[in-house]
Amino acid sequence: MRHIRLLLIDDHTLFRTGLRLVLADCPQVADILEAGSVLEAVHEHGNTPVDVILLDIQMPGLNGLDGVKVLQRYFRAARILVVSGSSEPSQVIGVPGVAGYLPKSATAQEIEEAIARCLRGECSFPQQSSPDAPPPPKSGLTPRQLEVLGQLCLGQSNKVIAHHLGLSENTVRVHVAAILDYFGVYSRTEAVLEAQRRGLVRNTP
Repeated sequence: MRHIRLLLIDDHTLFRTGLRLVLADCPQVADILEAGSVLEAVHEHGNTPVDVILLDIQMPGLNGLDGVKVLQRYFRAARILVVSGSSEPSQVIGVPGVAGYLPKSATAQEIEEAIARCLRGECSFPQQSSPDAPPPPKSGLTPRQLEVLGQLCLGQSNKVIAHHLGLSENTVRVHVAAILDYFGVYSRTEAVLEAQRRGLVRNTP
């Protein structure tokens, strides 16, 4: 039997703890990593091979669906399962990189079956979802620009962003300028507000 490593990304510690306890009993699971956001997952586990990522798409900061782009950059071999308590399956069907959807009310058996299907190279969406449902609008930003945008939403300076992402401050300035140009705004605050308005990021609580 193949033993796998999972990565749980959710900003609610209690939910991650509960999910970890459920998955710890799965005989296939050898290791479970956790993160409270997409950026934290990249910073803490970006160099660690992961088989399956269970991703909440309703988190403060970088929106989970745009976070999929970033996760694909760092976890190329991982299959991504979206786990949500509010979003509809139709929001993630057709999104490149998303292999399935699970409601947060899913049972342990349903979660294990979804993971097993992903590992077989299959997709795992509820049967009632229409495969022809249109995908959500794309942001048009590159994975790196999305990372920088996520840091902007946290109020980080160029120096701090450069440190977190392993970039030079000049490169960060170039990315920030590209983000401002994309949104058609003149300040970092306006860029964050416009990203929130378009649903690319969520307000921090």
